[in-house]
Amino acid sequence: MAAQHHEPGPGRASEDARLSVVPDGGVPAERFAADVRDLEVPADHLAGLGPVGELFKAAFAHHPAGVAVITARGPEGPVGLTASSVSSVSVDPPILGFSLQARRGSAAVVAEAPSFLVHLLDAEDLALAQSFAVSGAPRFGAEMPWEELPTGEPRLLGVGRVLRAVPLARIKAGPALVFNAAVVDVLGAESSGSPLVYHRRRFHGLSEDSALPGSP
Repeated sequence: MAAQHHEPGPGRASEDARLSVVPDGGVPAERFAADVRDLEVPADHLAGLGPVGELFKAAFAHHPAGVAVITARGPEGPVGLTASSVSSVSVDPPILGFSLQARRGSAAVVAEAPSFLVHLLDAEDLALAQSFAVSGAPRFGAEMPWEELPTGEPRLLGVGRVLRAVPLARIKAGPALVFNAAVVDVLGAESSGSPLVYHRRRFHGLSEDSALPGSP
């Protein structure tokens, strides 16, 4: 299914103006995204923790995480990236969180976007996770069914669980930009029952067979 395009609605003009200044990629985009923040966590006193950081990285390499694709509308068209940092922060009100590490290219657009879609992936969505994880991989083409919502965000068709969110706070913490975002719409909440997880730099699919004996 080809992309469906809509005329800009009320309020889209100001969003277009803000997004139009986001560079496409490279160093200019990285510098631009580095300035996008609402709060900043002081980190000067944490210098010299390099050895701890390496152990921290090794510890989290063994900690599996769910996989999502975050998409947004950019000045040159739709953008997206694979993230394994998405988590539930609050149910009432519904708030999610995630972080961006490399703030250039697609990440720079997401950092500045007034809204975005979070696609929570199942094992059947492995091809999407791989495509949006590799820089320069083909995206949003004829072979990837998607549509543009009336609110502007690109939705990947076929993904069962999709959340529309708007940023509440973007917190600069070291080299990362940590988001808290309000979920303002749930476009789908169905799951195939086979979650996709990221563990030790590889994608894995969970199933009923992976449940441990004695678990609820």
